[in-house]
This record gives sequence, C-alpha cells and structure tokens, in this order.
Amino acid sequence: MVSSSSSLLQHQYGYNSTLLANMTPNSLHAPFYHITDPKLISIASSKTFNLLAPIVVYWAVCTMWHHLDTAKYPYFEARRIHESPEVIARNKVTFAQVIKAVFLQHLIQIALGWMWFEDSEAILRREVYVDHLGKMATLTPWVADGTLLLLGRRTGEHVLLKHGEKLVAWIYWWGIPLFQMYFAFCVVDTWQYFWHRAMHTNRFLYRHFHSHHHRLYVAYAFGALYNHPVEGFILDSLGSAVAEKVAFMTLRQATLLFVISSIKTADDHCGYRLWWDPCQLLFANNADYHDIHHQAYGIKSNFSQPFFTNWDRILGTQMSRDEADSKTRWKKLGHEYAGHDKHNVIAEGHAKKVD
Repeated sequence: MVSSSSSLLQHQYGYNSTLLANMTPNSLHAPFYHITDPKLISIASSKTFNLLAPIVVYWAVCTMWHHLDTAKYPYFEARRIHESPEVIARNKVTFAQVIKAVFLQHLIQIALGWMWFEDSEAILRREVYVDHLGKMATLTPWVADGTLLLLGRRTGEHVLLKHGEKLVAWIYWWGIPLFQMYFAFCVVDTWQYFWHRAMHTNRFLYRHFHSHHHRLYVAYAFGALYNHPVEGFILDSLGSAVAEKVAFMTLRQATLLFVISSIKTADDHCGYRLWWDPCQLLFANNADYHDIHHQAYGIKSNFSQPFFTNWDRILGTQMSRDEADSKTRWKKLGHEYAGHDKHNVIAEGHAKKVD
C-alpha cells in the first residue's frame, strides 16, 4: 500500500502538504450502497445474480404494463397513445411470438454476459477488496487542482480547508460513479442511434433484421425486445456491454446500468402518456417520442434511444408530436382484419391528447 503522504507529495502540482493532508479522508465516509456483510458481498459479486437481475426486472416491469393493458382501468385507458383495438388490428405479430423472441433475446444476453464478465473471485479482488482510502488519497490532489482552478486560490483554499475532506469523499463515492453512469448513457445512445439509423437506411439490414421489430406498429412493453436475434445482440446486448467497458464500471455499476436500461426500454414501448412516470418525466426520449418512430409517417425519424434525443436534434432526424399530428395519415387497415372485427378497421387519426 502506498502511503497517503508520499502519493500527495509526488503530485505534479505540489500543493501545500498540510492542506492536502487536512483534506484527505482518514475514514471511509461510505454511503449506503457500500456493503460489508460477507453474505451480501458474495451475492453482489456473483455473475449469476448480476446477469439475472436486469432480466427479472424486465419481466416484472413488462408484466405490470401488461396487466394495465388487460385490466383497462379508466385512468390508464384515458392516457393510452393508441386505442386498445389497434394492438390487435395493426400489429403483424402475436403476443406469443413476442414472448418467444424476448425469451431468446435474454438467453443471448446471458451467454454474452457470462463470457464478458470475470469470474466471481476476480471481481472480489478487483472491485470489493480494494483500498478505498488509498484511492481517495490519490484523488485528493486532483480535487484540489479543480477547486483552485474553479474558485481561485484564496476562495479555493478556504473551501478546501473547511470542506475538503467531505468534498473528496463525495466525489469518490458519488460524483465519479454518477459521471460514469451519465457517460455510459451517452455511449449507449450513440451506439444505438447509429446502428438503428443504419438499419433503416440500409435495405438489407432493414429487410432481414430490423423489420421484425416494426411488425409492432402499436408498441407495448413486452415488445421492447421483440427483435431479430442478430439485431438484439448488436443493438442491445453488445451496445450495453461496450458502454460499461468504456465507462470503466464495476460489475455492480454495470448491473445498475442494465437494470435502468431494461426499465427504460420497456417504458418507451408501454403505450401510455403518464407525466408522473419517472422515465417520461426525466427524459424527453419517452413512450410518446418513440411511438412516433413506430408509425409509417415517423419511421425515418426519432432514431435516438433509449435515453436522450441529442443525436436526432444534431442530425435533423427529430419529429415532435405536433409535427406528427400535422401529417395526413388516414389509412384503412387490410381487409384481413375486417372480418375479424369491424371495429378494428379504423383510420389513423391524431393520437389522443390528454390534458
């Protein structure tokens, strides 16, 4: 273990050693997520647990949305993006086929994760049994650099003398992990935008792979992972794996990323406008935004997924709901539905607006 004082004095900017020693944490200041129970550590470091967690969450969240679809509670019915009969009338794939495809997608996800992640012992050595105080001591001079650069020497030194230790601990336990998560979101978005757009602009990719997902004109939660297996591997599974790797995430951080992504992609296909839904409240890329992409008039728009809309805005592929509603899109459904249920032969009007 490298002593705190030597690592501080060797810093290239060479600040006053007394100041640095004063702001270097000498206790962990560990947050709630830092576990010490051997049993919990064993579970949290298990590849099996971390691979299954996002899958279990996906099925649980989708089951909840499916219940709302079938229960038809008035509150939620009033907030559907599309009328309920449209699911039967317009979608070209059955619910059973969707479930089968999702199951296959998750098998692929487990296989990739099992090869991608290290074994549990390696994870324990690299991520759990680490010298947190030593790492915070190494971080301290960089916090001093940033604070003095941002606030100036006089104000910066005053802040560091008074709050330096807490600042270092906060950056170590919260600041860096939050930045890693945000960066991973951006990597996932970048990966998926350009692959997604390519699958619409390249006829071969669309015909043989991405067209499977667009058999769902009226999306619902379970259909979020209704993809061709090749697309599911490249777009979803591999994209998330690359994001966690370039963001230098720990296994637990990666698991949280995968869990959030699973919840978000299911929510983006849920088919409801709910202002209080965290995924729709915090992100402009939400169920209403992605629904536009599933319609014929918006199929070459709104490629961004699953978090932000930055790439659509930058590259001019964004379509707002107002723009979508301005399109003329009356279109009768195929005659094959007419005999099944006359009410399903509907016209594509404006999506419902909820006050």
